[in-house]
Amino acid sequence: MGCCNKFVLFVLNFLVFLVGAAVVVVASLTIHKGNEFGALLSGGILTLPIIVLLAGLAILLLGFLGCCGAMKENSCMLKTYALIVLVLVIAQIVLGILIFVYRGEAEDIITDSMKSAMDRYGLGDEALDASIDAAQHDLKCCGVLNYTDWQNFNYTGVADGCCKEMSKDCGANFFSDPDPSKIWETGCFTLAKSELGDYDIWLGVLAIALAVIQLICVSCACGIANKSSSQYV
Repeated sequence: MGCCNKFVLFVLNFLVFLVGAAVVVVASLTIHKGNEFGALLSGGILTLPIIVLLAGLAILLLGFLGCCGAMKENSCMLKTYALIVLVLVIAQIVLGILIFVYRGEAEDIITDSMKSAMDRYGLGDEALDASIDAAQHDLKCCGVLNYTDWQNFNYTGVADGCCKEMSKDCGANFFSDPDPSKIWETGCFTLAKSELGDYDIWLGVLAIALAVIQLICVSCACGIANKSSSQYV
């Protein structure tokens, strides 16, 4: 049974290693996608994927160490490993609950940040204007939820970057004679939510799979550790 537990622990930790690698890849893709919207944000919004990336790196390292611990069958090492994994699982569960509970608040923070950036458009900050124009034109979006958001900002029309054929002042006074066919109608937050949604789902699936594997690892590690300790009694 001990040999079986040793083999199972090794295999499961190898799976943890692979899941950790997958989390790193998915989090990196999320950060890459999120950075495309960086010009529209006031800052500090994309920290969650970075935290997930760091967690993925820690999981990857933990899986590697777990494989080594399973081969050595050291009681102290295995119990320490089991404790670390258990703490990590609890942290993952708490983080998952917080993300679920405060998801609406997180979306409000993001939309408010985008509105704050767009509300400063056309007020003399040429660098900000250029970055918002480039972001909206490259991403083919306009406003936060949709192009009508620009009616609530200080600018008298829509940003030049909203125009399908972008040129200087092409969006000025747009609402005095609106022609939606000439601009991108989808809001940038709406587009971002759609673009990043698939990655959020995969991160959730990976987190659930990882938690199950980790709990089995804790059980196996404790079993091997207890067997190793009894041999020296």
